[in-house]
Amino acid sequence: MSGSTHVPVGVDDRTAERFAAALRCVTVSSDASGAATADAEFERLAAHLEQCYPRVHAELELRRFGHSRLYRWAGREAGTSALLLAHMDVVPVDDEQRWTHPPFEGVVDADFVWGRGAIDDKSRVMAILEAVEAALAAGQRPLRTIYLAFGHDEEVFGSAGAARMAEHLRALDVRADLLVDEGGVVTTGLAPGVRRPVAFVMLGEKGWATARLAVTDPGGHSSMPGRQTAVGRIARAVARIQDRPMPVRMTPVTADMLTRIGPAMPAVSRAALGLLPHAGGAVARAMATRPQTEALVRTTAAPTVIRGGVKANVLPQSAEALVNFRILPGDSVTGVLEHCRRVVRDSGVSIELVGMSSEPSDISGPGPSFDLVADIARAVVPDAVITTGIVPGATDSRHYDDLAVTRCNFSPMILDATDLGRIHGTDERLARTDYARLIEFNRRLIDRLTTS
Repeated sequence: MSGSTHVPVGVDDRTAERFAAALRCVTVSSDASGAATADAEFERLAAHLEQCYPRVHAELELRRFGHSRLYRWAGREAGTSALLLAHMDVVPVDDEQRWTHPPFEGVVDADFVWGRGAIDDKSRVMAILEAVEAALAAGQRPLRTIYLAFGHDEEVFGSAGAARMAEHLRALDVRADLLVDEGGVVTTGLAPGVRRPVAFVMLGEKGWATARLAVTDPGGHSSMPGRQTAVGRIARAVARIQDRPMPVRMTPVTADMLTRIGPAMPAVSRAALGLLPHAGGAVARAMATRPQTEALVRTTAAPTVIRGGVKANVLPQSAEALVNFRILPGDSVTGVLEHCRRVVRDSGVSIELVGMSSEPSDISGPGPSFDLVADIARAVVPDAVITTGIVPGATDSRHYDDLAVTRCNFSPMILDATDLGRIHGTDERLARTDYARLIEFNRRLIDRLTTS
C-alpha cells in the first residue's frame, strides 16, 4: 500500500457519523466555573470512543491523566517507533447565531461534517483511532511500541494533560523515532504564484509569551489633566512596541521551506530564491512586508487587550495592555521582555510576563522519519509540493520536545484561506474527503510502522 497513491473519495455515512457524534460532546476548555459541565462532556466523549473502537480498548493499554488518554500499543521488539498526538478539547463559540449549523450538533451533509473541533482537533483523534482499529482487525502489531496521546486541555496550554503524559513517558525513558501532531496542513492559493497544493510538514513551533504593560497614576478630574494620562501613557507604550518590532531573520527551517517550494514557483520568484545562500536577509525583509509571511521571519507582537479608565470626566488611576508574542527560534522569552523595556523607554510602565509562556521548540532536521511522512503525504495528496516549516501557534507537541528524534506537525487536510479562518472561528467544518485523507494517512503510517 505504501508505494501506491490513493485519493480518497470521502468517508461513508457510518464513519462520518462516528466523527460527528464526537463533535456533539461539548468538551470546551474553559475556567473552573464550567468544570462540572466539562467533566460530564469529556466522560461522554470517553464512552463514545470506547463504544466505537472496541479492539483499541481491548488490546491497547490505557492510562488516564485527568480526562487525557495515553494508549500504549506494545511492539514486537524493544523501543518506541512513534508518538501520535491529538487533543479532544475545543475552544468556546462566540456567536452561535452566525453558524450555518449549530456548532455542537455535529451535522453531516453530502460534503462536510460540521461542528466545533471538526478541524481542530477531534478529526485527528478519531482518524487515528479509526486507523488503529482497522489495523487491529487485520491482525497487525507494530514492530516497536506506538503511543497515542490525546490531551484534554491543549487549548489552555496542556499543563494538566499533555504535560503529565509527557512526564510519564519521560520517566519510562521513552525516546521515539517520530512524533506526529497537528499544526501543518495542505494549503491551496496561499503560496504566491504556486498553483499546486503545498503540504507543510512542520518541524517545530514558535514560542509564546504575553507581556502585561501597566501604569498607575494619582487620577483626578479630567478638567485638569497632566501632560499625559495613564491611558495615554499605556497607549504610547503599545505604539512603541508595534512601531519597533523585533528584528527580521532568515532561519534555517524557513530557508529550507522556501527551497523546497521553489521549483513550483514562477520563474521570477525562483530567481529571487536564488539569492538565499548569499542574501537571506534581503529575502527575509521582502517576506516581512506581507502579514502571511512575516511570521516566518520575525518574532511577532500582537497587542490584544487594553484597559483603563472608568468615566469620561475622571482621570484614570490605572491602565494596562496585553501584548502577545510568537517567538522565532533564536529569540527567547527573556529577550522579548528585554526588547519591550528597551523600546518602551519609560520607567513608569511596568512590564512583566502573565499567564503561560514557552520557548521556541528545538527544530529537528529532516531525516528518515520526515521522509516517511513526506512519502505518505505524497501518496494521499499526489500533486502536492512537500515542504517544511514551523508552526506559528502553540501545540501540545512542545511538552514532548525531548521525547522524539523527529517531530512532524502535519495533517493532510486540503484547506484554503477561508477554511483556515474557520479554525477557532465560525462554521468550522471538515470535508468528508479530507477526513478520508486523515484516516488514510494514519492507516498508511501504521502500515509502515508494523512492517518496517
